Amino acid sequence: MDVQARILQALRPRSDGVVLRSDLSSLGSASQVSAALAELCRKGSISRIERGVYALPTKLASQGKQALLQSARKRQADARQATSTREKLKAQRITAVSRHVMALAKRVGVSYVPTFSDRWVASVTKLAGDDIASDSTDDLLVALARAGKLSPVDMTKMVIAHHRALKAHV
Repeated sequence: MDVQARILQALRPRSDGVVLRSDLSSLGSASQVSAALAELCRKGSISRIERGVYALPTKLASQGKQALLQSARKRQADARQATSTREKLKAQRITAVSRHVMALAKRVGVSYVPTFSDRWVASVTKLAGDDIASDSTDDLLVALARAGKLSPVDMTKMVIAHHRALKAHV
């Protein structure tokens, strides 16, 4: 199925007959979606109401431009709210292991200070194309192990538990 057909299929279940450009981002690359939208507008299959807002011509004729724009703006606001909520929840993904590690580090007076080797490893990892990044809990666990407050085995167990908890939150 081509991008044009998928766009029309995305419009079918919508009672208001409005589709936002952001709704279509998963259907293909930006240029593919743009070309498909332009072609559908040229054919008269859809109408461009405003930048990033498209509707079925029958809905535009029956409901009017202002009503459709109001519906589209409400959906855009709801999408922004949902994104904001997801980002807040993601930022609050402090696991039980994170709390324990932060409390332990505070109690024993240990903080993470990157060494030359840490910076070198991060640079090599980045140059290799890997997007592996440690978070503050990982860094504190390394610092606790370096300070001799955790054995390497305990550190490894806690890193694994922390990452499993993070994965469960996603």
